Parts: sequence; C-alpha cells; structure tokens
Amino acid sequence: MVGLRPDNMRNEPAYRQMELKPHIADGEMHSPENVRLQAEQARQQAEFYEAQRVQWETQRRELEQSNEQKVLFTDGLNELGMKIHNAVRRLERELESMDREQRELEQVCNCLKGHLQVLSALQPQNWSTDGFKERLRDAILKLDRAENDFNEAYAMKSKFLHTDVFKHKPGVEEKEHLNWKSIREQLLKGLAFHLPLFLLLLITWLIYLLVANS
Repeated sequence: MVGLRPDNMRNEPAYRQMELKPHIADGEMHSPENVRLQAEQARQQAEFYEAQRVQWETQRRELEQSNEQKVLFTDGLNELGMKIHNAVRRLERELESMDREQRELEQVCNCLKGHLQVLSALQPQNWSTDGFKERLRDAILKLDRAENDFNEAYAMKSKFLHTDVFKHKPGVEEKEHLNWKSIREQLLKGLAFHLPLFLLLLITWLIYLLVANS
C-alpha cells in the first residue's frame, strides 16, 4: 500500500492537465469547411463595409449638391427679389407723381371751366346802352383774368411729365390774325366814341374764344 503512493502522485498532474484541454480533435479548427465559412464571413463583412462606404459617399455628395443648389437658389432669389423691389419702388414713385399731376390738372381744368362759364354768361349781344361802359369794363376784367390763367396754365408745360396737353397751346396759329391785347387797347381808348365797333369786336372775340376752347 505504501509502495503504491509515489506512482499515484506522479500521475495526478498529468491527469489534471488533460482535463484542462478542450476536447477538439487535431486539425478540426483548420478544416476546409471552417476555412470556407471564415472566408465567406470575411467576404460578407467586406461587402457590408463597402456598401456602407458607398452609401455614406452617396449621402455626402447629395448633401454637397443640396448645399450648392441652396446657395445658387438663394443667390437667384436675392437677385430677383432686389430687381422686383427696385421696380416696385420706381413704380410707386411714378404713381405718386402721376397722382400729384392728376390733382394739379384737375385744379387747372376746374379753373378754366369756371372761366368758361363766366365768359359764356356775358352775352354782350343783350347789353343795353344804359350802363354799357361799366359792363364792358367789368367784362374786360373777366377776360383778362381768364386769359392770364389760361397763359399761366400753358406756361407750366415743363412741370408736367406725364402729359403733353400743355405742349400745344390752342389758338397759337391764329395770333397773327386776331390779337386780344390790341383789341382791348382799342376798346379802352375809344369806348365812348366807337361803341358799335367795340361791340362788334367784342362779339367777334367772344366767338373766337368759345371756338378756340371748344
């Protein structure tokens, strides 16, 4: 019994060492099937990484293109917006100028309409000899005011930019044939002595004035 103990003690470490090793047969880790599976896994993993890389590269290019398109669109948007903004400002100023001229034209038109009504109401053919001199003087003053306003209106032709109505003064071509200033002077100088002639001249002038303003 005592003689057997040394043998058992020598065998114990070897027994324990064998228990610690996995039970895999020699050559099993490098078998053709395992090598093939490992190669397939490596190929699939490489394809996955390549697909990821391609996807990321595609997304990067799309992002760069989107940013470039945004910049181009923003530049075009700002340029067009500035053009339209400047056009709107010019149009607004033009409309304001036209409105201002329209109001001024309405004032001139109403003024001349008032003079036309006054001249149309004179009716010198119905004047009697009683108080004729005073009526004639009053009528001449009315004619002077109407003529002054008429000339002042057409003297402002350079002020109006949106109409050419004042560029062609009515009756200019007839000035050489009929001069109101000379007629007025004759009326004032010879009123008491040439009454029939004065009436004829006044009537002629009124007819001319109505025709010229019609």
